[in-house]
Amino acid sequence: MKYLSTWILLVCIVLATVGCNLNEDTNTNLASQEIHNKIQEENEVQNLQQFHLGMTIDKVREVLEANDIEIINEIENTGDSDAWDWGNKSIWTEGISFTFDHDYILYELEYENDEATELGVKAGDKIDLLKEVYGNNYKLYSYDQLVDLGVVISKDLTAEIYEYQMEDHYFRVFVIDSKITSWGISKYKLGTNSPITEDYSQVALHKQDNPVKKKLWEEFQHYRELIHADNNSKYTQILASDRARGLLTLDKLGFFKLSEYEFNQVNKSREELRSVLEHSVVYSGYSSNNEHIIAIISPQSYESESYQEAINLVANQDDEYEFLSYITEQSDERSLLVGLDLKIESTSVQTDEMNIEKIIVSNPDDSNSDTAYFAEELTDVIAKYKRTKMVNNSLKSGEWYALAYDGTLIYDPVITVFLNGEQVVLSRQ
Repeated sequence: MKYLSTWILLVCIVLATVGCNLNEDTNTNLASQEIHNKIQEENEVQNLQQFHLGMTIDKVREVLEANDIEIINEIENTGDSDAWDWGNKSIWTEGISFTFDHDYILYELEYENDEATELGVKAGDKIDLLKEVYGNNYKLYSYDQLVDLGVVISKDLTAEIYEYQMEDHYFRVFVIDSKITSWGISKYKLGTNSPITEDYSQVALHKQDNPVKKKLWEEFQHYRELIHADNNSKYTQILASDRARGLLTLDKLGFFKLSEYEFNQVNKSREELRSVLEHSVVYSGYSSNNEHIIAIISPQSYESESYQEAINLVANQDDEYEFLSYITEQSDERSLLVGLDLKIESTSVQTDEMNIEKIIVSNPDDSNSDTAYFAEELTDVIAKYKRTKMVNNSLKSGEWYALAYDGTLIYDPVITVFLNGEQVVLSRQ
């Protein structure tokens, strides 16, 4: 019995010793795993920081492979062959995507993981933190604008993108319901291949004391009062409608915020003016960079004759109506040449010279269209009326330029100006 007790005691001692060793090994393994995880996390942060705009696609693949980051998809844009990014290639991983140009050079990065920006903003943060850290000098793209650009990040109507202009690239933050879902950097402005050409610091966004809003609002109220005081000229109606359009457009673009009262008043006035401006030949619109675009086309109907005084006043030329009418009158029997006088002026950013890509005039249903251009037939007309010819699609802010288009099959013109990679549709009502 004594020997049995001694044997049992020895067995317990051995088991206890083995148990201690097992616990020590387990604790050691857990500690090692934690250290490994931390090192891995730090390496992942460092690896992600190795990616930068301008890298070749081979270099990106090399870094991904070296850091065991799996490529889950590679696609090539084979949609619209006329699109500027047709043929560009994209690589997707679990938390980051890369987009390359035709020369396979990286021009866009997007982070959908918990990678933070240099200033500490990351997915999951509230939009208030973004504004606190990066400020309010941004361009805001609403859901409708994203749909128009073909950049649909979500079916959620609260989806929007904040875009900041940095020193040599654009910084973008994707937001749904006021929460950041991802962020990225790009060589180009959203939806375009336009490099850094704008200064968002000059655009006061989301500020109630915005000088552009103040000016547009005061002018809108002035013309509205003239209309109500029976000074209801076509010129006054055109300017009231234009200022209303400017307020509604720039409110939608996020340059400033109209109160509910202001919005309802502006929208109501614009709706009231739609019917009376049905036959107007004066078109206008506002770009996302706050440029005011005005176009006047040749009068082609009996009803348009009532706009003669308004046309001359808008162009600040006593013979504008005569000039545009003369262009159409000189058309041959085979086609109808329609004059188009164009002016673009910046309302907030001081820009001496601008470039347009093209101007398309079409029917509302896009059944027929033509590109406005400087026709040779205009040479003598411009000399006769002392107008300015546009050279290489370049124009100075605030000056009028004479163009023309074939309006033979265009019965209800819609004018679209392609400016800095953006399509600005002009309206007459």
